[in-house]
Amino acid sequence: MKPNLFSTLMYPTVSLEESVGLDQLLSVFESDDKFVPTLWGHNEMIRLNYNRNELIERVSLKQPKFSEIYLHRDKTVRYSGHFDLTLTKRSFLSFTFDKSMHQKYWSTYFMLSDQIAEIVKPRFGVTHIFWPAQTPWKTEIERMQKWMNLCSYPVPVKFIPNGPLGLGMRTYLGGDVLEMFDREILSDIPAVVTDLSWGGIRIDLADNPWELDSEELLNNWMKVMQHLEKAHLFAIPSFDRDHMGVAFSPNSLWRNYLGR
Repeated sequence: MKPNLFSTLMYPTVSLEESVGLDQLLSVFESDDKFVPTLWGHNEMIRLNYNRNELIERVSLKQPKFSEIYLHRDKTVRYSGHFDLTLTKRSFLSFTFDKSMHQKYWSTYFMLSDQIAEIVKPRFGVTHIFWPAQTPWKTEIERMQKWMNLCSYPVPVKFIPNGPLGLGMRTYLGGDVLEMFDREILSDIPAVVTDLSWGGIRIDLADNPWELDSEELLNNWMKVMQHLEKAHLFAIPSFDRDHMGVAFSPNSLWRNYLGR
C-alpha cells in the first residue's frame, strides 16, 4: 500500500499581498528544482506559464486586484495549490502533491513545509501524508484511520466553525490558536515538540515523520490524541452511523473564541 495524497494546509498570520512576503514565498518553491512552479493564475481556471517577475508585478499593480494566487507544477514533482493574498481570519494556504512523488523527496517536502510556515507564520497548519482509508469502515482501526485523515485536512468549512480538528503528521500552532493551548500539556505529550524561530511550535508524530509507515503513523497519532483528549483542545467528533464519515462540533474553547 502506498500513500494517495500529500497535503499542506495553513492559516497564515502574514499578508501575502505585499511584494516582500510574496517574493519570499515564491523563493521557497524555487529553492529546489523539483518544486519550481510551471503554471500560475489568479483563479483556478487560469493557467499561465510561470514567470516570477510577471506574477509579482501583476499583484503589485492591483489592476485588477487579485484576491488569491494559484500555483501548479505539471512535471515531477506534480502539485497544485493556492493562497489568499489579503489577510483575514479566513486566510488560507493549501497545496496538494500528487501521490506519485518519489519517497526520496518526502523529507524535502517536509522541509518545504517548514520554509512555508516560516514565511506565513500560521495560526494553525498541518502537513500530512495520507494513506488510503476504508469506506465504510469495518473495524475500530479503520474508523480511527478515517478520523485521522479528516483531522489532518482542516479545510476552512470545517476549521472556521469548529477550530482545530486534531493533529496531523506535522502540526503547526501559532498566534491566537497557540494561546488556547496549555504549554504544560504540550510539554509532555508523546510527540516531538519544537519551538520555532517565528514564535510558533511544531508537533511531529516522530523524529522523522515521513519515515512512518501507515501502521506506525496511526499508532503514534492515537497515542498523542488520547494524551490530549483530557485537555479538550480539539473539535468534538461525531461518527456517522453508516460508517462513512465524521462530523465535528466546536469544543467550549472554540465556542468562546467565536463569541468574542
